[in-house]
Amino acid sequence: MKLAILGGGGFRVPLVYEAVATAATGLQVDEIALHDVDPSRLRTITAVIEGLGAQLSAAGPATALPRLTATTDLREAVVGADFVFSAVRVGGAGARTVDERVALDLGLLGQETIGPGGLAYALRTIPVALDIARVVAEVAPDAWVINFTNPAGIVTEAMRTVLGDRVVGICDTPIGLVRRVGRLLDVDLVAGERGPTGSPPPSTTWG
Repeated sequence: MKLAILGGGGFRVPLVYEAVATAATGLQVDEIALHDVDPSRLRTITAVIEGLGAQLSAAGPATALPRLTATTDLREAVVGADFVFSAVRVGGAGARTVDERVALDLGLLGQETIGPGGLAYALRTIPVALDIARVVAEVAPDAWVINFTNPAGIVTEAMRTVLGDRVVGICDTPIGLVRRVGRLLDVDLVAGERGPTGSPPPSTTWG
């Protein structure tokens, strides 16, 4: 099984790799392909993962380390993938800062998933997300796409116009809320993976 991670230079990627390498997902992944438009970030995260892989092998928790590849070529990363995890940030942190500060200057909520900031981010991200969806449709037509790119609701719906039901949008905000409430109540609400782990993205959680 091949997993392609778009936004492969992101700081969360080593956590995903560790979950896969230790079989925490319950799936046997043979190859992880990292893709990022920033070669420097890609090199850094690749080095981190290689070090992590060595530690996991030495400590024993790794079942079988998946083969790791890294590329700035989207088509090369996605071709033949079974799953595509998309967590890209179009414009980088600088663009997000502008989006949120413009909203705050208008006296509105400065956030990347809703309001003026979310809409600005969506307008910048949707064309890229559609390009990704078209490449997936061409070189990995049977792949499932897991969208973690904000604003997740809008971006997921846009990608579904190309890939249909094979796109799933996820967000860590709902499960984080459940855990915080559980701590307040002194109850483990997530034991056995209970709780709204498949809840909609934050822009639609309460809609």
